[in-house]
Amino acid sequence: MPARELVRRCLVAAVSGVLGTLALWALPAKDLCTGAACFFVALLAVPLMVLGAGLLAYALMALARVRPAWPVALVGPATLLAVTTTVVVPGSLPAFLALIAGSYAFAALVTADELPNAWRVALAAPVVVLFGWGVVLPIVL
Repeated sequence: MPARELVRRCLVAAVSGVLGTLALWALPAKDLCTGAACFFVALLAVPLMVLGAGLLAYALMALARVRPAWPVALVGPATLLAVTTTVVVPGSLPAFLALIAGSYAFAALVTADELPNAWRVALAAPVVVLFGWGVVLPIVL
């Protein structure tokens, strides 16, 4: 894969992630959260919204001919979750959208077929550690 195609893959993934998230931003999730219902929103609606944003991003990447698109749609939200639970707390919508774009671009880079396996492992290892530290460890403990 030439460098131009890799850059296009990363840009399409970043835009798809942001557009998928913005499309779900219109969902009235705050109306669901009143009183004890906030517990159910946290357990059911939020994971479904993350899944929905990932599916929308997958569809957009597939339309833009990012092949394969499914690993990017899976790794992008996991990367975003790992980074926001451990390193960065986005304070505004533009900062959050920048994190989404960066996470999906990173996922597109790591899942590119032509990237050597040593580079994939070297790039993905810190994110796997952050995911274990910020997501898995609080669940287990």
